[in-house]
Amino acid sequence: MVARMIVPSLGGAPAVWIVCSLCFQALLLAGYGYAHVLATRLPLRAQLVVHLVAIGSAFLVLPIAIDDRTVERLTSGHPTIGLLVVLIRAVGLPFFVLSTTSPLLQRWCAELGDRDPYHLYAASNAGSMLALLGYPLLVEPSLAVKEQSRALQGGFVAYAVLVALSAAFTARGRRVPAAVDAPADDVGPPARGESKWRERLVWGGLAFVPSTLLLGATEYITTDIASVPLLWVLPLALYLLSFIVAFAKRQVVPPRVASRATALVAALVVALTLANVAGPAWLVVGAHVLLLFVGSVVCHRALAERRPPAARLTELYLSISIGGVLGGVVNGLVAPFVFDDLFEYPVAIGLVCLARAALERAPAPATRREIGRDVGLGAALGGVTWGLVKIGAALKADPQSSFVWMFGAPLVVAYVWSKRPVRYAVAIAGLLLAGMSHGGFRGTTLWSHRGFFGVLQVTREREGRFELLVSGRTMHGKQALAPDARHVPLAYYHPTGPAGDFLGPLPTPTPTPAPTPSLAPRRVGVIGLGAGALAAYARPGDAWTFFEIDPAVVEVARTRFGFLQRAEAHATVAVETGDARLRLRQGEAARFDVLVLDAFSSDAVPVHLVTREALAVYRRALAPGGALLVHVSNNHVRLAPVFAALARDAGLVAIGRNDADVDAAERTAGKEASEWLVLTASREEIDLLLRTKKGWGPLAPPARARVWTDDYADVLGALQF
Repeated sequence: MVARMIVPSLGGAPAVWIVCSLCFQALLLAGYGYAHVLATRLPLRAQLVVHLVAIGSAFLVLPIAIDDRTVERLTSGHPTIGLLVVLIRAVGLPFFVLSTTSPLLQRWCAELGDRDPYHLYAASNAGSMLALLGYPLLVEPSLAVKEQSRALQGGFVAYAVLVALSAAFTARGRRVPAAVDAPADDVGPPARGESKWRERLVWGGLAFVPSTLLLGATEYITTDIASVPLLWVLPLALYLLSFIVAFAKRQVVPPRVASRATALVAALVVALTLANVAGPAWLVVGAHVLLLFVGSVVCHRALAERRPPAARLTELYLSISIGGVLGGVVNGLVAPFVFDDLFEYPVAIGLVCLARAALERAPAPATRREIGRDVGLGAALGGVTWGLVKIGAALKADPQSSFVWMFGAPLVVAYVWSKRPVRYAVAIAGLLLAGMSHGGFRGTTLWSHRGFFGVLQVTREREGRFELLVSGRTMHGKQALAPDARHVPLAYYHPTGPAGDFLGPLPTPTPTPAPTPSLAPRRVGVIGLGAGALAAYARPGDAWTFFEIDPAVVEVARTRFGFLQRAEAHATVAVETGDARLRLRQGEAARFDVLVLDAFSSDAVPVHLVTREALAVYRRALAPGGALLVHVSNNHVRLAPVFAALARDAGLVAIGRNDADVDAAERTAGKEASEWLVLTASREEIDLLLRTKKGWGPLAPPARARVWTDDYADVLGALQF
């Protein structure tokens, strides 16, 4: 909710989301630290008084509201620091107070005589999971952001009353020191010789592994398998469910069964990944999220079995929070700078296989020599697999037929070792890392870059006819390698498609094409650069400005694809980096005759670009009679009705063309199906397009469609399955 409030002012840059995420993780860590200090340093009545004062102070900033002018003022000099200040001022106190609830109430239950209050951690995570599912399914489609904030204030009042009642009940109850200091019936003391610091490291490590696995699996699934909006909810829900299962009072699944299930599912995931199986998507996604779930259950069950007496309860939760934060830091901040691909995910899979050793406790600890031998054998299998991959590449072996001897045999050997967690973990990680060096299934990788926006790659498809700009399984541009066809925009921008209808015809493919008298120069703005294919439509004398949020895309468009350079020979072409909505809002008015919105082809929906306020920014940037051309090709989201409702709300005319019937010959030539819309106040522009081009028709907005605004958006309602 808070991020939704901030994005219209700061744009959708990943730094905004990363700072928000890390701020909340830091507040959660601070809340657990506060609970630990309060429970261990103050007597019970002092705890109750201090915490009730903290709850009361949260009402100083409720309801949560963020002013655009304040955001711009605080973030003008140092955006990251300014954004942290905005977040802490707006939501720091309420979120901090809420984060302390689970450990403190469990400790108070222990004061009343509950020897094992850890089952309440399962209840806490059940509430988290309900909120996670409830926000996109119920809250966001029903309430605007301001209404959500008021509802949250009402909920906080109820929360404060409940905590106050709990405090009063605890104060009147009989304190039972023996219950606080005694371990639960099924939990023993730490292993002999295990210091408290070593115990804390184990706690933190067991929390770190599922945290990094969650983030790695989510990024892999949403990038390389299916870029479905809200798909990230499923892994996070299963991650929370694993806490519920692991800390429940009654354990249905024995630890050894959970451990063996993790080994088996890990082998399945490795097989699917190395074979580059893309579908059916439900099967592949299901395998990865199942591994996340069973692996998280293993780690969290190992934590539950190592839970200390209630006197050290807050210490355990503080260690868990530290491990979770470290997982976020490693995946969100460290990995994008250290790795050029999603290497942290194979490492996380290896670590979760290793964590099985914490659940399947051997009768006697393994010696250093045994551990060294297991590590060596696992690494050797990974090395052998890497060698087989290089042999296959040298022989130009067909990837599908060579899978059995390249990856299948090593995987069978690894699974035979599954009863030895250390050896199996190293072997599994080695297989995955060796497989990531293959690349033969998607063609030859010519260039790769990883940043905040994910992994970008330039690949040459196996037939050697085209070079593609891809992110996972999403294509962002395509160019022919044949010299006489390199000037032709392909994929969604083909001259016979909707983009060609509106922006064409293509200028003559000469170094300095002559101007056509009937086609006057235009001022064109394009939101989203990709490979720069739309620049192929630049006429002599045109002035084109591209807006691109990812600097790496600008680099690759200029160095690996030739559309921009060709256009610069006869037109003015500029590229501005940053969030397009902010750039347009800060720029001069009426600067474009045509504005192209091409920011949706990755199946992610940047909501702040599809609102009433965003459309007002676009109209300000357009000259009178100018047109907004929108690319809405998308596998999972129906954006045409959203723009139809926006057009009706703004009094604009809207038409569209869904160019879905692409025959085999056109696909061979590089064309892809696409859907485009035109919104304009100029009836003449619309009539000309309807008369001269086929397939275009008026957009009819749904009868009861609610217009998306910065305060309201129903992404779930726009999904198509």
